Amino acid sequence: MKILFVCTGNTCRSPLAQAVLQEKIGREKLDIEVDSAGVCCGYGDPMSDNTTAIIDSMDMFFTHTSQPVTPKLVETSDMVVTMTRSHKAYLKGIVADEKLFCIDDITHKGDILDPFGGDIQTYRSVEKQLRDAMDAVIEKLNSLVADTNKKHNVNND
Repeated sequence: MKILFVCTGNTCRSPLAQAVLQEKIGREKLDIEVDSAGVCCGYGDPMSDNTTAIIDSMDMFFTHTSQPVTPKLVETSDMVVTMTRSHKAYLKGIVADEKLFCIDDITHKGDILDPFGGDIQTYRSVEKQLRDAMDAVIEKLNSLVADTNKKHNVNND
């Protein structure tokens, strides 16, 4: 199973979401791959300083440079989760509806706003939102994969 987190520049929210989920995967021995990308970025930009500081405090190995959303990233992902409704709207038509969600579709707690330029507390608030969302994100991914497997089994019968 693979999930792709998407934000604007792939330097703050989506790499932080990726790191939070990777930390959970390692701790709970989950069979999930995770990646992140941006809707308005190129390749190779580093994470913001505050994102780096938070991930460094997680005491895990994590390297990241920005990458844009590509057809291959979308195709190889079981679920694409955007940080805002506007990111989701941007990806409509690029990502199949059944695997495209904004974080609010899953948590019902609103968009995760861009902390870029904010202080470390602003970034910590985003980290908390992401941590609070991960169980629901994993549950949604599991149900999507189960539904897909059921459809394939029905079609193969």
